[in-house]
Amino acid sequence: MTGQKEKRGATMRIQEVIKKTGLSRRTVYYYIDQKMISPVVDEHNGYHDFSEADIQKLFIIRKLREAGLSLADIRAILHKPRTTPFYLHKQLNALQSQMLTIQQTISEMDRLSGQLPMCQSLEQLAGMLADTDFCPEDPTRNQMESRDARLLAQYLWMAYLDTPVTEYQQFLWQKITQHTIEHAGTDLKMMSRYLQYISPEQIDATNINQYLRNQKIISLTEEDYPGFMEELKVSLLAFAADPVQQEKWHLLYQPVIHPTALFCVSVSGWMREFHPAYRRYYENTHTCCRMLKDFMDSDEGAALNATLREAFQGNCDVRTGYYGELEVAATFHKSIYALLPPEKIRKFLEENSDEK
Repeated sequence: MTGQKEKRGATMRIQEVIKKTGLSRRTVYYYIDQKMISPVVDEHNGYHDFSEADIQKLFIIRKLREAGLSLADIRAILHKPRTTPFYLHKQLNALQSQMLTIQQTISEMDRLSGQLPMCQSLEQLAGMLADTDFCPEDPTRNQMESRDARLLAQYLWMAYLDTPVTEYQQFLWQKITQHTIEHAGTDLKMMSRYLQYISPEQIDATNINQYLRNQKIISLTEEDYPGFMEELKVSLLAFAADPVQQEKWHLLYQPVIHPTALFCVSVSGWMREFHPAYRRYYENTHTCCRMLKDFMDSDEGAALNATLREAFQGNCDVRTGYYGELEVAATFHKSIYALLPPEKIRKFLEENSDEK
């Protein structure tokens, strides 16, 4: 009985919830009906008993609704808080796009209204409207692309943003982000658009896969290298035997995969300083993939080399001194690049052909 009293003492009824959250009774019950919160129902009287966790969720819902996020997006955030940056970024882009359109519309309406006293006929009005452009021009996207770059940097390095940072690490992160911004309008533009094309839940799922893979690579010792190299062989042979995965790879390699891989190499020096775990990840990946490449260049590995050459058809760069693309291919089936079927990848590339 004591335990039950303590449990009841940690809950509250609707009147207190209204006072704490600033929400109306109707709104609170609406969120219950929409499964945004699930307070316990007292079996004796049928009343809802709200916990502090329910109050916290209602507070989050209220604030995010004020920011214009949809209930569907908020529900996803409540389910997986790590997707929050992606949904905020999505809303920022939507608001920025609306703002630019509204600003352009106001400007054009103001100009048009100044000419209206001269308008004597529908023909004149049609002529005036013909010279009116209510659509914002491409240069106004600079601010959105800057936010795209920050999202891109966060996606690429999310596995290493899990610890408090020192002032120096914050300095390094600013350099990495700035470098990403500088490339977001050129070689990383398609990767940035690709992140916008898929859902935050999908991104989060692949982040989890990548995180687990990273942790495995980070933990490797020299004694583990031969065994890990064998795993790479098996995974790459599976890739070479899967025509659908190869098709996806070839579609995305030049516009997305290769530019992103080269960019990651270009900032790897900063990242190795930013997070000690990344240094181990980078060095272990490089070492194991180099061992695999050496094997492929040997007589013993000639068959594997021929199989992979046929599968890659030239779309795998192992000549730059960093062989990480072999690791990308080995884990391709669980990566962000494999989320879409080939036909949707083609549609994405067609819709963004001017972004290359």
